[in-house]
Order: sequence, then structure tokens, then C-alpha cells
Amino acid sequence: DVLYGSKDSGWEPRFGQPSFVKGNVMVISPTKSSIDVDDTLLAYDELLGSNSFTVKYLRNKQSSSKLRVVTEMRLFRSKQSLADLKPSINFSSSQPPPICFDPDFHASSISLSKDKRTVTCATSDGRGVAFGNVGFTKGVHYWEVKLEKAEIGSVYIGVAEKPGGPSGSSQGSSYGFESQPRLNRWLGWGFVNFRATYTAGAERVYGAHCHAGDTVGVLLDCDAGRINYFIDGVKYGEHILNDLGCAFENVSPFGFNADGCGSGGAGQGAPSGIDGGRSGRYPANGAVRPKALWPVIGLRHPQDRVTMSSKWMTSHGVDGAAIVRNNLAVDEVLCSYEIPQLQTLPNPSPRISLPQWFVEESFHEYTHWKSGRWVRSSTRGSGPCKLSSYGLDVYLDTSPFACAAACASIGLPVAFLPGDRIDVKRCGGRILELQEEAVVTGTYQGRLFYRLVSQKSEGGSLMEGGGRSWFWDESEAVNGGLQLIGKGLGHSIELPKLNRFKPQHGGLKVVYGGGAVVRSDLEIFDGSTTIGSIPNGTIIPPNEVIERRMNSCGVARYLIDRKSIGRGWISSRIRGGKEEPIVQLLPFEDDNSSVDQHQYNAPEDSAREWYKNYLRMSKAESERDAFSKSLEIESLQEFGQLLTLGVIGGMKEVDSDSLLATTFGKIADVLPQSSEGGCSFLDCAMVLGTVHPKQQKELNHMSGTIEAIVHEAANESLVHVIDKLPSTNALMARISMLRALNKRARFSMPWLPLRSAQESSAILGGRSGFGTSLERAGRTWDSKSESLWVQAPTISSRLRNCREILFNSTKRSFLDSVMDATTTPTPLSHDEYELPREVRTVRVNRLKARRAMMSDDSSMKKKHSVFYQLQREMRGWSGATLRRGFVAKGHGGQKRAFKVKLVGEGVNDYSGPYREVFTDAIQEVTNVDSSGNSSLGVLNPSSNNQAGVGEGRDLFVFAEAPNDSSVFSEHEKNKELLCEEEMDLLNSFASLTYQKSENSREIEEALSYLGKLVGTACRHGIPVDLPLPLGVVWKRLTEESIDVVDILKEIDVLASRSQQYGKDISTRWSSDKLLATQRRLLNSFVEGMSSVLPVELLSMFTGEQLRDIICGNPDIDVELLRRVVEYEGYNENDQVVSFFWEVLREMTTSERKLFLQFVWARNRLPLKESDFDAPFKIQKDNKTANDDGDYPLPSASTCFFSLTLPEYPDKVLLKQKLLFAIENVTTMESDYVTNDVEVSEGWRGL
Repeated sequence: DVLYGSKDSGWEPRFGQPSFVKGNVMVISPTKSSIDVDDTLLAYDELLGSNSFTVKYLRNKQSSSKLRVVTEMRLFRSKQSLADLKPSINFSSSQPPPICFDPDFHASSISLSKDKRTVTCATSDGRGVAFGNVGFTKGVHYWEVKLEKAEIGSVYIGVAEKPGGPSGSSQGSSYGFESQPRLNRWLGWGFVNFRATYTAGAERVYGAHCHAGDTVGVLLDCDAGRINYFIDGVKYGEHILNDLGCAFENVSPFGFNADGCGSGGAGQGAPSGIDGGRSGRYPANGAVRPKALWPVIGLRHPQDRVTMSSKWMTSHGVDGAAIVRNNLAVDEVLCSYEIPQLQTLPNPSPRISLPQWFVEESFHEYTHWKSGRWVRSSTRGSGPCKLSSYGLDVYLDTSPFACAAACASIGLPVAFLPGDRIDVKRCGGRILELQEEAVVTGTYQGRLFYRLVSQKSEGGSLMEGGGRSWFWDESEAVNGGLQLIGKGLGHSIELPKLNRFKPQHGGLKVVYGGGAVVRSDLEIFDGSTTIGSIPNGTIIPPNEVIERRMNSCGVARYLIDRKSIGRGWISSRIRGGKEEPIVQLLPFEDDNSSVDQHQYNAPEDSAREWYKNYLRMSKAESERDAFSKSLEIESLQEFGQLLTLGVIGGMKEVDSDSLLATTFGKIADVLPQSSEGGCSFLDCAMVLGTVHPKQQKELNHMSGTIEAIVHEAANESLVHVIDKLPSTNALMARISMLRALNKRARFSMPWLPLRSAQESSAILGGRSGFGTSLERAGRTWDSKSESLWVQAPTISSRLRNCREILFNSTKRSFLDSVMDATTTPTPLSHDEYELPREVRTVRVNRLKARRAMMSDDSSMKKKHSVFYQLQREMRGWSGATLRRGFVAKGHGGQKRAFKVKLVGEGVNDYSGPYREVFTDAIQEVTNVDSSGNSSLGVLNPSSNNQAGVGEGRDLFVFAEAPNDSSVFSEHEKNKELLCEEEMDLLNSFASLTYQKSENSREIEEALSYLGKLVGTACRHGIPVDLPLPLGVVWKRLTEESIDVVDILKEIDVLASRSQQYGKDISTRWSSDKLLATQRRLLNSFVEGMSSVLPVELLSMFTGEQLRDIICGNPDIDVELLRRVVEYEGYNENDQVVSFFWEVLREMTTSERKLFLQFVWARNRLPLKESDFDAPFKIQKDNKTANDDGDYPLPSASTCFFSLTLPEYPDKVLLKQKLLFAIENVTTMESDYVTNDVEVSEGWRGL
């Protein structure tokens, strides 16, 4: 049944209707064809069908009879099991057959292989192109191309329309052509070795250099109109995996191109793909010229050879109507949270306020999550910018049977199950020199997916796209290319080989005149040696033929084992030319010895045999399984009842769900992730069950495998409602509903406003017409304001009121996507290892800054501190400059807006100095001199901080200029005459009406720059130690309703008590004046931050969440650090490693911050394990004690988050050396020897 038909098939203009439209039915059936001898399609069945229809408006010219058009459809699907046995693979689609080249659409200078997957430049006639046999009109598609032989700049990889029209020009449509098309030039949009080039001849520096043996991936997003590239190659012995970003935009086949597209964002400054380029005129919005884009390969030099890889993915995408329906659905669910609040009955009966369709969807999510079978994962086709397109994220099947079938399809000897760690030694037809480690994630379309978790290199590939999931093929699962680390979850049960790997035959006969060359490896490259040859006419008996495999270039190879030669590989045919056969399979002679031999035609057949043994070796039903059965929900009606009972007693529905969402987020952050933004159903249920008083004893002994920190997080979140908690079943039903809502919200948030214009409309009783609301401009929103001003119900207000039922991971994903989309594009340098000229260099003299900060001269501090040095260096910089996010090669994936030159210190900025200046600047801002005052006069200690009383004794507030005047100063003499309403109005507008002075201007400029610095650090993933009050700053930024007494209690406990219990207007006057000044200065801070961050979106977070995003974890969690560590030269059980972790636990918080700055140039950790861009490495220092018995100090590389640790004999010595290093090493001196001129500049007197 055809679900989608393209009008660009060429049939409509000729015959009056498309050949395939929705509703057409075509009967297809298996057929025998030449694929039985086609090496490429041995894993597929061929299906053939036909369809016919009568054309309404056309007649036969000869007889005037009606025309009937007959079409034929040929489909390929993975081989299916002939036996209808259990278990079977449900919800699995077939592997798509490889993309091939069109034999009728390639230049005369290019020859095609017999399997049509490889093209070779046969003559020196110049440039020529070959088109693929698959075209795309909508959706998202990713395919890979392997460069077998290529000279620099001689291979073109891209997409193009098939040239048509009378002249054969590429400007014609894809409807076909009347004259011979011109294919002797490179057409369309493509990538040519560090260049992005298109038909018009224009090009720009883009991507990276690629060489023979590398694999280049193409991501075509037809819906968004963008083309991205991905490279999988080897440089200087290191395996490089890099998403190269957007190469072209505005290439949508639908033709919807808008003015201004391409100035940045997800397009990353890529050139426009429409005719005329950036300087030309854009077509009118909605002017559609449908077109199909086809994969193209261009070759120039003789013997250049390129192969279409069998690895590719495709999706039909999401249309605009589905997006609108999803947005309306989310709003309908949010509206349901307002219904209970409108009820006036004293004791309303329990009922479900949610729409029925959403209850059904939530029930499906419950069963889906409980099965533990499906895991959402990003892939290489997901693209670099989340939510900028729907990409190729997939749900992976993690069931053992499906994984065993996927392993059988690539010829693995044992089954790899999700969670197994694999030592990867082969990738893309190469043998890797450096060790890599991957973890199996699941299967999709019958292919085994994995995710790289460790690389022994400094290239930063895991942060540049290499950390996304991808899948293996059969060429990588040979000769120990994939080796299981440890025993594995599949009990190392043997997995039967498929027939296509061990075909039944009567032997191999060498039929090529030159004989058969035997090589040492499956791949044919410089690293595989010739170990012998077998003369023509020789028959190799079946017992000497071990297996048959396809290599990465699509060549069938046989592994043989002959006594005279040894074990090696021979090809089935010659590579290139006429492709004469080298060996021929002799027919199988049936005898009684092989009657009982098992036949495994399909992966399911092999997996079914393995699965019997797996169940036999698996343990009997455990207590966890029994607990899982107790959570089963039989019907939708039962689920609806549990949803109703899942609201925590005494709480509103929205408040209860907000608490559950927060608790689930905390549990998911510390539990191993089973999917993006989630955790295991059973683990989550066990943690919640141990919190519940009635189930605590029953589940405590079962949850021993779950770390104590998980239970602590859940208890901390639910401690005040433990006695009111519903049953675990009801809680899990409610969380499943929240998961279903967040799945929808993830895609609707880019389309929903967080502050609608009508909310502040004077027509509705607002204050500011359609201008900026006081919640943002005046920062005056508190609990009292809700009763003073009319609140218009809008989708924005509903979204903000329900902000806490949205998971933090959902909101973070949206914020990260917007930050990616607002990143200023940076053109690459002509040398890929050099920083572009747009990335400016900032000179910072830390030596002089430290001496200035130790002096008592405030003017010297403001002149020479790192903070003010940065402010002077960046004076005049626009926000666009700081919104750069350039990632340089070999810099560990660190984004940057500028380069740092530390004067007088011998260090290159490979990211360590960049992070260091942020940390130093923030430390100076919060530095307090001997008299207890701020050193720089930007932030002052709060009253609680100065007096050491109340809450928040470590907090700082914005510094107030001396003799600062405000509207409160003007009315202070008449304050007794003001009525309550006038006081409220005065308070609402106080932060907007004041007189500026020179003193206030200096502080406001400093705070504005502090906002820029903090915003840049947040954008580039650098948490800052900025202890600002929750109520005065963070909750104001998120526009939460807060109580004035709570705000004051945090910064001045005495003022809060006076405000709470005092009736004197003077008491309120001083408090209001203090808060109004803080709000006014907050506006300056936010003004700077808004030039770097999208502050309009911050209202979707809570104040605590925003503080955590910007400031990270205030406590250095040793266990979190231990979970992300990697050892080089040591292992976890070494004595010195145990000493190290014990010493780190014994350190104070300030000492741990010093340690973190010593090894990573920052003093805050990320909040959770998944937020780490790089692992913490502990490397062995081979230096030993000198003649005096003194051991060297530990050293660190802040750029790469690594600590080099000598093998100290005892814990006391390790602690002494480590503390000395972190407390006394204040400069970076590891990259080169600083010259005398630079040293003298750094140490020059103040």
C-alpha cells in the first residue's frame, strides 16, 4: 500500500496523474532473478509487482482509444525466515538494500562495476559525474561513500538534480529529458576535499582533508533544505570521526526559501543553494518548483575509484500539518491542568482531567517503557544541531533475540547484547592502530548499533560526532575486528553462521588465467600482504574453504586454509575492468553425511537456535522479575484509575506532577541511561518503592545493585510527602504520562511562545500595551503582583505555569538547540589546524593580576585584574563575536569565542587557558579584601554573608554605587503620605525610573560585561562559581512568582523579619529600596547576558534549574568524578589509585575546587555524567624518586582533563605532594620555554 507518492516522478505532466498516489495498491510476490549470483544482494529477497491505470485526458494518436499505463515495481527486503516459529522479531523493518549507481546516467569517462556500487574514472577526459539510482524529494537521508583510490581534490561527493530540458542544462526539471544530458561536469552541490563547491563555480573552505581509504557521509535534509557532511578517516595514525557541519542550505526540493536564510543558525553560515547565491534575488515565499535530488559522485583523474557503502539510513520526515497537530495536542494537555482549579465543589470526585486520547497514549508509553526493549538514540544522521531538523534519531530494539539476529547478519561468532563492551579494531575497511572501545546499544532495521565510549587519541572525535550511535557491517566483524571485553551478557554462546557465510558447495575452482592471489586480509590495501597464489584450474576442496564475506568495497572474498600456503583470502572476481571471475563455486553434491546439517537462511533462523541455549543458561525468574510482574497493568481502564490515584495527597494536580517530574529527573541523572533523558523502568520503580513506607522493607534487599546516591536523591526530593505517597504502580503510571507529554513537548517547544504579546496588553488590564512586560523589564513580579494585574490566559501562561512538569532534560535540549542555532558561523582557516582570523586573540597578564589583587590599592586591582583586562580587550566587541562556538582540531571539543595568550607563561591555548581566564575572572569578582569589602566593587557580600547569620552565608549581591539616587530617594520625605496602592505602583516602576551617575555607570558597565562573560561561559559549557541569590537573581530571570520575605531572608535575615512583623512604613521603605536597586542592577547584568544567551527562553526553567545550568555543581562530587575516569598505565585496583581517591575524599570543598582547577582549569563539575565532554584521565608518571629519595610532583594537562600521577609508595606522601601542587602551582609552563622578553613583560612592575 503506497503511503506517499511524489508528484515529481515525471508521470503527472505526461499522463495526467502521478504513477503512485496514496491509496494505490500493488500486489507484489517473491521472484527468482539474477540476484542469486549477485554478491551484493545475497542477503535480500526480490519482490515483483505491477499496476495499471487508464489515463483520463489522453488518447492514442493512431486509434483515438484510451491509453492504459502499466508500471512495474521491484522491491528488495532482507531474507525472511521460512519457518513460522517463535520467537519472531516484531516491529522490525528490513535493511534497505545498498544505493547503487544508475547505469544509464553517468559520464562516458566513468565505468561502473557489475554490482553498480563502484565507479572508476577510466579515461582522462576531465570531470565527469555518476548519479545514484535513488532520488529524494522529502525527508531526511544519510549515506556513506568510501574513497578507494583518490588524489587530493579529484573526487566530488554531493547531490544534484538530474539534468533535463531541451538544452540539457541543470536548470531544467527532473521530469526527464529529450536530448542527451551533459554529464561531463560536476553538477549540483558537493564536497571536494576541504572545499564546498556548487555548479555555479563558487566555493568556500569547508570540512577537512580526506584521503584514499576514508569514508565520507552525506546528510541530506530535504525538509530543512540543508546538506551536511561527516568524515570517518585516519590522520597521523589517529581515527578521526567528525561531523563537518552544514555545507549548503536553501536546497529544499519544495522550494520554500526565505529572505535572510543562511545568516547563521543551523545553517552555520553555509552558502545558499538557490540559483543566484547569496547576492541574487530569492524567489517569493511559497513559490514551489518541485525537484528530486540524487546522490552524485564526480571523478577527474584516471583510476580514481569510489564505492557506495552499504551503510545508509532514510526517513520520510515530518510535514507541517503534523507539527501543528502536535502543538495543539500539547496545548490541550496543558489546558487540562487548569480545569481542576476552576472547580468550585468542596469535595470533587476523583476523575481524569486529561483528554482520553492522551490517556491511551500514556498507557502505550507505560507498556513501551516497562518492556525495557526500546531505547531512543541519536545517530550519525541526526546532524549537529538538535531540533533544527527531525534528523534520523531512532528507537533501538534491545531484546536479546533481535540483537542475536543482527549479530548473525554480520557473521559474528557470538551474540553481543546491549551493554556489552567491545574492543574495536576495524572500522570502514581499516585496521585501527589505536585502541577504541564501544558499547552495544541495540538494533534497528536488523543492524547492530554501537556507540564509541573511548578513544586512545587526543582528537576529540567523541565530542565532534563520533560519540553518536552507528552500526557495524560484516567486513568489520572479521579477523578479531570486534572482540568482546569480558564474558559478556550473552554467556558467550556460539551463534550459528548463516548460509551466505558458509554456503554449501562442492569446492572452489580457480578459473582466472593468472590464477588466484591469496592475501592476508579481507580488505585489499597496502597493509594486507600477498602470501601466495593458486594456479588456474586448481580445485579447492570444501573443507579448505572456511567462510565467504563481503569486504567494505562490496567485493566477495573467500577465506581458505591450505597447507601449502596457509590461511588467507581470495577474491571472487577481478577488481575493475571487465571484472572477470577468479573463482567459481562448484555445485553441491548431496550425500548422506550432510542430510542432517542445519540450514540458516535468515538471521532469525540462527538467532532462534542461539535463543534456545540462551534461555537454558539464563537464571530462573528472579525477584526483580516478580516485582516487574506486580507492576503490570491489564487494561486501559485500570491505567486510567491509577492515573487518578497517582496525584499526591493534599496537592494540586500540577504541583504533584511537578514534584514527580523533578524526582524522576534526579533519579534519571544518576541512574544509567536506558534512553535519551530516561532510565530503566524497573530501576525507577524500585527506587520509588524504597521511598514508600509500605514497600521499603520488601524492596530494600532487591535494590542493592542500585547505588546509594540514587536513593538519596529520591528521598531528598520526596521527604516532605512520604506519608502521602500513592502506590508505586500509580506513581509509575503518572510518570509514564509525563514521559508521553515530554516526548510531544520536545518537538513543540520551538513553536510555542513563552511570553505572548496579549499578556501585557492594556486592553486586558495590563501595564505596557504590547511592549515588554514588567516581569522582564522591571523584574518586579512577585506573589503580590498576581492580585494587582489582570492575567490573560494564553498558551504562554499555561506553559510557564506548567514549566515544572517538563523534564529538565527536555528544556535543556531546547535551550541547547537555540544556542546552536544562534551561534555565529566562523569560516575555516585554509590550514585546518590553525584558528581562523575571526577568532581573535586576547592577551591576559595573570602574573601582574595576581600581584595587583594582593595589594590594597583598589585602582590597581581595577586596572590589572583579569576581569578588567578582559573587559578592556573586548571593549567594542559585539554579542555576535562572543556567540562564536568554534571547535578547533585537537582542542578536546571545547567551544571558543576567542583565543587566550597568557603573557609570561609558556603555554599554548588548546582550551585549558581559555577555561582558566573565565575561572580567574569570576574568582576576582567574588574576592573580598581584608576589610570584608569587594575587591573590584562589582559584587558585594550580602548582609548575611558579612554578619555570618541566616541562610546563604556565601552569597553576593550586586554592588550599589555610593550616593546612588532612585525614585525612592525623591519621595523619601513624603513616604508617610503615600497610600498602599501608591506604594505598590512606586515599587513596580522603581527599577525603571532613576538618575544615572558616573559611579552607577561604571558599576552597570561592569555588571553588563559580567553578564556577557557568564553567558559566554554557559554557551561554551564552562560552569562558573557565581554565588548569587536565588530570589534576587535566578528566580527574577525565570519570571517566577516569589515572596518578598523569602527574598530578604536569603540576603538579609534581619530585614526579612522587620518586613514580616513590622508595621512601620520606614521598614518597608528601606527593604523596597534595597530590592529596587538590585532589580535595576540585575537589568544591567541581564543586558549583557542577553547579547550572548537567549534570555527570553529562561522562563521555562525554575530558578534552581537556571542556577544549576550556569553554575554547575557547587559540590565537587568525588563519586561522579570516579564514574568518568579512565586510566593509562594504571588500573582501578592499583594501590596508588586507591590512595588518590581516599585523599580526594578527605579534601575540603575549597581544596577540591583547587584540584579541579589544577586538572581542568575550572572549579565546578557538571551536574551529571552525561554532561562531561571528556573523561577524566589518570596517567602514570614513569619518573621515580631521585637520589635523595624525593618523588616528583604530580602534573596536569588542563586542556585534556588529565592528571599525571607518580607511583607514590604511601598515602601520606601522595597527599602532601598533591596539596603542594594544587596550592602553589599558579602558572602554566608545559608547552614551550618562554623567552626573556615575554617573561619580563609578565613580571614588569605595577
